[in-house]
Amino acid sequence: MNKPRIKYTSDLAGRMYYFFLRYEDRGAPSFQKFARSVGVTTEDLESFRKHKRFERAYRECQEIRRDFLIDRALDKRFDSSFTKFLLTLDGEGADRDDGELLFHLEVKE
Repeated sequence: MNKPRIKYTSDLAGRMYYFFLRYEDRGAPSFQKFARSVGVTTEDLESFRKHKRFERAYRECQEIRRDFLIDRALDKRFDSSFTKFLLTLDGEGADRDDGELLFHLEVKE
Protein backbone atom coordinates (compact mmCIF):
# COMPACT_ATOMS: atom_id res chain seq x y z
CA MET A 1 0.00 0.00 0.00
CA ASN A 2 1.39 3.38 -0.96
CA LYS A 3 1.77 6.21 1.48
CA PRO A 4 -1.27 8.56 1.47
CA ARG A 5 -0.85 11.77 -0.48
CA ILE A 6 -2.51 13.69 2.34
CA LYS A 7 -2.23 13.17 6.05
CA TYR A 8 -5.13 11.84 8.03
CA THR A 9 -7.00 14.53 9.94
CA SER A 10 -9.51 13.89 12.70
CA ASP A 11 -12.33 15.64 10.82
CA LEU A 12 -12.12 13.24 7.86
CA ALA A 13 -14.24 10.59 9.59
CA GLY A 14 -17.05 13.08 10.20
CA ARG A 15 -16.83 14.44 6.68
CA MET A 16 -17.16 10.95 5.25
CA TYR A 17 -20.09 10.09 7.53
CA TYR A 18 -22.02 13.22 6.51
CA PHE A 19 -21.17 12.68 2.84
CA PHE A 20 -22.89 9.29 2.97
CA LEU A 21 -25.72 10.41 5.23
CA ARG A 22 -26.68 13.42 3.12
CA TYR A 23 -25.98 11.99 -0.33
CA GLU A 24 -28.53 13.23 -2.85
CA ASP A 25 -26.73 13.08 -6.20
CA ARG A 26 -27.59 10.57 -8.92
CA GLY A 27 -26.71 6.99 -8.17
CA ALA A 28 -25.59 5.84 -4.76
CA PRO A 29 -22.95 7.07 -2.33
CA SER A 30 -19.62 5.28 -2.60
CA PHE A 31 -16.18 5.43 -1.09
CA GLN A 32 -14.78 6.27 -4.54
CA LYS A 33 -17.06 9.31 -4.81
CA PHE A 34 -16.15 10.46 -1.32
CA ALA A 35 -12.42 9.99 -1.97
CA ARG A 36 -12.61 12.13 -5.13
CA SER A 37 -14.58 14.81 -3.26
CA VAL A 38 -11.76 15.24 -0.73
CA GLY A 39 -8.85 14.73 -3.14
CA VAL A 40 -7.62 11.30 -2.10
CA THR A 41 -7.77 7.79 -3.50
CA THR A 42 -9.64 4.79 -2.14
CA GLU A 43 -6.23 3.37 -1.32
CA ASP A 44 -5.68 6.40 0.92
CA LEU A 45 -9.03 5.75 2.61
CA GLU A 46 -8.02 2.14 3.26
CA SER A 47 -4.80 3.33 4.92
CA PHE A 48 -6.80 5.70 7.16
CA ARG A 49 -8.79 2.76 8.54
CA LYS A 50 -6.01 2.15 11.07
CA HIS A 51 -7.45 5.13 12.98
CA LYS A 52 -10.19 3.93 15.31
CA ARG A 53 -12.58 6.83 14.67
CA PHE A 54 -12.19 6.56 10.89
CA GLU A 55 -12.70 2.80 10.97
CA ARG A 56 -15.93 3.22 12.93
CA ALA A 57 -17.17 5.84 10.45
CA TYR A 58 -16.14 3.62 7.54
CA ARG A 59 -18.23 0.73 8.87
CA GLU A 60 -21.19 3.03 9.50
CA CYS A 61 -20.91 4.34 5.94
CA GLN A 62 -21.00 0.77 4.64
CA GLU A 63 -24.29 0.30 6.49
CA ILE A 64 -25.67 3.62 5.23
CA ARG A 65 -24.81 2.64 1.66
CA ARG A 66 -26.39 -0.78 2.08
CA ASP A 67 -29.59 0.76 3.46
CA PHE A 68 -29.59 3.39 0.69
CA LEU A 69 -29.40 0.70 -2.00
CA ILE A 70 -32.05 -1.51 -0.41
CA ASP A 71 -34.45 1.40 0.13
CA ARG A 72 -34.11 2.51 -3.50
CA ALA A 73 -34.69 -1.05 -4.73
CA LEU A 74 -37.77 -1.45 -2.54
CA ASP A 75 -39.37 1.73 -3.85
CA LYS A 76 -38.35 0.71 -7.40
CA ARG A 77 -35.99 3.65 -8.03
CA PHE A 78 -33.14 1.15 -8.49
CA ASP A 79 -33.35 -2.20 -10.25
CA SER A 80 -33.49 -4.88 -7.58
CA SER A 81 -31.28 -7.32 -9.51
CA PHE A 82 -28.57 -4.73 -9.96
CA THR A 83 -28.87 -3.71 -6.30
CA LYS A 84 -28.38 -7.35 -5.31
CA PHE A 85 -25.29 -7.46 -7.52
CA LEU A 86 -23.86 -4.30 -5.91
CA LEU A 87 -24.48 -5.63 -2.42
CA THR A 88 -22.77 -8.89 -3.35
CA LEU A 89 -19.74 -6.92 -4.55
CA ASP A 90 -19.66 -5.09 -1.23
CA GLY A 91 -19.41 -8.40 0.61
CA GLU A 92 -23.06 -8.84 1.51
CA GLY A 93 -23.50 -12.59 1.58
CA ALA A 94 -19.79 -13.09 0.85
CA ASP A 95 -19.71 -15.90 3.39
CA ARG A 96 -22.37 -17.74 1.40
CA ASP A 97 -21.35 -19.94 -1.50
CA ASP A 98 -24.79 -20.78 -2.88
CA GLY A 99 -25.22 -17.46 -4.70
CA GLU A 100 -28.18 -16.42 -2.56
CA LEU A 101 -28.42 -13.05 -0.89
CA LEU A 102 -30.70 -12.87 2.13
CA PHE A 103 -32.34 -9.69 3.37
CA HIS A 104 -34.15 -9.07 6.58
CA LEU A 105 -37.11 -6.83 5.76
CA GLU A 106 -38.94 -5.18 8.61
CA VAL A 107 -42.24 -3.46 7.78
CA LYS A 108 -43.53 -0.88 10.23
CA GLU A 109 -46.99 0.60 10.04
